[in-house]
Amino acid sequence: MNQPVSRASVHAFYADAILRGRNTAENLQAATSERFNTLLESIGDGTPRTALDLGYGAGTYTIALARAGFRVVAVDQIPSNSLLQRIDDGSDWAHRIEARECLAEHFAFDENFGVVVAKDVLHYLARRDVESLLTSAIAHARGANYHYLEVFTGITRRSADGRLLRIEGEADYSPDAFRQVIERIYDGWDLTVLLSEHAEQDSRTGRNCFEATRATVIATNRTA
Repeated sequence: MNQPVSRASVHAFYADAILRGRNTAENLQAATSERFNTLLESIGDGTPRTALDLGYGAGTYTIALARAGFRVVAVDQIPSNSLLQRIDDGSDWAHRIEARECLAEHFAFDENFGVVVAKDVLHYLARRDVESLLTSAIAHARGANYHYLEVFTGITRRSADGRLLRIEGEADYSPDAFRQVIERIYDGWDLTVLLSEHAEQDSRTGRNCFEATRATVIATNRTA
C-alpha cells in the first residue's frame, strides 16, 4: 500500500487554489447545483433564517444562502480573505455572513440552523467525525430544518503515473455503507439519497484521476 497523502497537504492544496481563484478538476468555482437551487426555493417561512455552510470553499453556496435572506455561518480551514473579498461590495446581504476559520471536524454546534450545507467536504473526514457532526447537527435542530449534503463515496484516486492514492484518515464509505449511515442518523426525517457517477480528468494526461459515486442527501425535518 502506498503512503497515504497527508491531510495537511490536502488542506494546503485547497487553501492555495481558493487564494488564487483557480478552478480544479472538481470545479471549485462551479455555480450552485440545480438540486440545491430547487431546495432553497422551496423553503418556507417556518424554517429558521439561519444557515451553516460547512466547508464553504469558494463561497458560492454561502453567498446564495445570504442572498436568500439567511444569516450564514461559513466554516472552512482556509483563511477567510477570499470569501470576504467576494462579499466586500456593499451588497445588502453581505452583513449576513460570518466566516469562521476552523476545520470542519472541529466545528461545535451551539445553535439551531434552519439549513445546513456540507458540499464535497465530509468524505475527507474520518467516519467517526462525519457521524458525530451530523448527529450533533440533528440534536440542535428545531422546527423545519433542511440539510443538503454532497459526499463522494466509493472513491478511486490515481496519480499522474497511475498509482492508486488515498488520503490519510478519510471516511472511505462505499455507497451502500454511506446510505445506511445516513438512514440511521436521520431516522424520522424525510430523506432523499441520490447517487450519480462522477469522474475527474488529469489535465496533464487526459486520464481519469478521480472516480467516485456522488451521494446527494436532502434531509428535511418537518417537526415544528
